[in-house]
Amino acid sequence: MFLRQFTNNRMITIDYDTNGTSKTLKGKVCGVNLKEQVLFLKDEKQKSFSIKLSGIRHIH
Repeated sequence: MFLRQFTNNRMITIDYDTNGTSKTLKGKVCGVNLKEQVLFLKDEKQKSFSIKLSGIRHIH
């Protein structure tokens, strides 16, 4: 899966939808749970986020 190549500690920006709202988050991927379909991300302040893979609209 192409998301595994993002786990090499470089900063990425993700545009995603959650509860009908579009959001943008910049951070480093710290893990991918394929069973639960979740991407785990840490932002520049080391705050952790989890994003459902189905909600991701664009990765750059």
